Amino acid sequence: MSTNPIVTPQWLMQNVNKVRLIDATYAPTATRDYKEFKTKCYGNFDLLTKNNTVAAYTGEHIPGAAHFGLDSAYFPSQYIKFDLYPPEHFEKYLRLLGINNDEQVVIYSRGPAAGMMFASRAYWTLKAYGLTNLSLLNGGLDAWKAAGGPTDNSVVTPKLGNVNVKSLDNTILAKFEEIPFNEFAENKVDYLDARTTPQFTGEEPLNKTFPDTKATGSHVTGAISFPMAKVIGPDGFISQQDVDAQIANLGLKSGNQVYVACNTGIQASVIFVALERSGIKAKLYNGSMTELASRAPELVNATGNN
Repeated sequence: MSTNPIVTPQWLMQNVNKVRLIDATYAPTATRDYKEFKTKCYGNFDLLTKNNTVAAYTGEHIPGAAHFGLDSAYFPSQYIKFDLYPPEHFEKYLRLLGINNDEQVVIYSRGPAAGMMFASRAYWTLKAYGLTNLSLLNGGLDAWKAAGGPTDNSVVTPKLGNVNVKSLDNTILAKFEEIPFNEFAENKVDYLDARTTPQFTGEEPLNKTFPDTKATGSHVTGAISFPMAKVIGPDGFISQQDVDAQIANLGLKSGNQVYVACNTGIQASVIFVALERSGIKAKLYNGSMTELASRAPELVNATGNN
C-alpha cells in the first residue's frame, strides 16, 4: 500500500478495493450563526449530514465514496468558520463515514485547485485528529475520470466504522493565543499566507471579504505570501521537486516554527500538504484571517508585498 500522501488515479484503480474512499466536495455556504448552531445542531451529525447534502457529490462520485461535508464536519464558533470538535465528538462523525482503525483513507474532491483544495482540508483535519494512513488523489475526480475511472450516483451508506480518536495533534494545529505575532517582523517564525496575491497586497480590499473589520491593512506585518496556486498545476499538486524550488524562494529560516494561514483555514491546507511532502512540518492556523479580522484587527496592518 502507498505511504505517499499524494497518489495517482492509476494507483487508486489498482487499490480501490483496499482503501476507504472519502469525497470532500464542497459548495461554499453563508456563515452560520454560531449561537443558533450551538443550540440546534452542535454534534448532531445525523441531522447535519441530512441537511448539508452537496448536489455535485450526490450527482456523481467514485463508487463507494462517502461524503465528508465541511458544513457537517465542523462547527462555527465566535471567531472561526470551521472550528474543530472535541475528539470524542468528531470520532462519531468519522465512524458515520465508515472509517476504521488502521485502514488507508484516500480523499479526493473537485473544483478549486484542480480538485485539491477541499480534499486537502479534509486530509489535514483527519491528520489533526491523529489519523496517519492518509492519501490524496492528485487531480481529484476530474483526473480519475480522465484516466478512465468509473463514477456513479448511488447512495453510499457505509457500515459504522470503529476508528478511535483520542486527541488533537497540536504539532500541526495553531490557535490564536499561541502564535507570536510580534515576532514575525523579527524573523523568529515564518508565517505563510496562502491567500491570493491581490488579497495579500490589498489590491483586493480586506473589507470585501470581511466588511465589518476595523483592520487598516491586508495582512500581518512580517507574513510571507505563498498563495496555494504556487504548488498547484492543471493536474493537481506539482512535483515535489518543483515545490521544493518554490519553497527555496521563500527564504524560510532553519529552525523557525512555520505557520500557514489564509481566510478560513482551507487554502492553507493545500500549502500544509505541499510543505509536508517536502519535509517541512507546519502548524495550520485554523482561525486565519476570519479570526484576525474580527478578534485582533490591529494585527492586520500591512499592505503591499511587505
